[in-house]
Amino acid sequence: MATFAIAQFNACADPARNLAAIADFAARAAGKADLLVCPEYAMGYPDPHGPAVPGQPLDGPFVTGLRELARVHSLWIVCGALEASGDPARPYNTTVVIDRTGALVRAHRKTHLYDAFSYRESDHFTPGDTLFQPLDTDFGRIGLLVCYELRFPELARLQALAGVDYLIAIAGFVCGPGKREAWHALLAARAIENGCFVIGADHIKPHVFLGESAVYGPNALRLAGLGADEGLLFASCDPDEAARYRAACPSLSQRRDDLYRLEAAHFS
Repeated sequence: MATFAIAQFNACADPARNLAAIADFAARAAGKADLLVCPEYAMGYPDPHGPAVPGQPLDGPFVTGLRELARVHSLWIVCGALEASGDPARPYNTTVVIDRTGALVRAHRKTHLYDAFSYRESDHFTPGDTLFQPLDTDFGRIGLLVCYELRFPELARLQALAGVDYLIAIAGFVCGPGKREAWHALLAARAIENGCFVIGADHIKPHVFLGESAVYGPNALRLAGLGADEGLLFASCDPDEAARYRAACPSLSQRRDDLYRLEAAHFS
């Protein structure tokens, strides 16, 4: 059994203040959860009328602070950060995964940037060029998707074929007509088509990000969720349930490789 804690909060432009907010969530999750999930842009989201939040190296104060929180509370942490790149105006939109000892075990640079609906995330960030490598933990195997990557089912399917029990989806999913419905539909679809749990952590910011963090089981039933307010959501998930679902509905093993196949990735 794995217990996830989702920190849904409104990040400001100051990484130090955001780290302090995450520290409070981590203290509240300690002893209750295996993994604390923080949303995309948790390190900092700029005031639309102010300067951009600069990226930091992965050994900078924000990620170093997260590592100390993970170590002190014996807690896995997944969190959105802004990583310095070769272009100061376009950092990487990076998600870090930190284990209970405080070790940085993954740093995933968002590969698919949100150039859609008249917005161009690529004007502000440098895209990554490697897929997230599924990761074994002491509570099961996890995969990762970042916001717009949810709309590319191949990314989830490749990780499912690599045996993930849980897909962590962190996001800054924007407000707008139909956006709430789209967010939940995408989380549920990635769960049911891959027979795994999906843990969705969305940023909350009035008139910008909608919140609505939620956890879906492999049968696409919503197990827990938040609305449009800040909060800490707990959800417990049994990896054996995902295994039983995949045995009862073996669609992953029934794919017709003689007719179609994914060529892109082979995970360890």
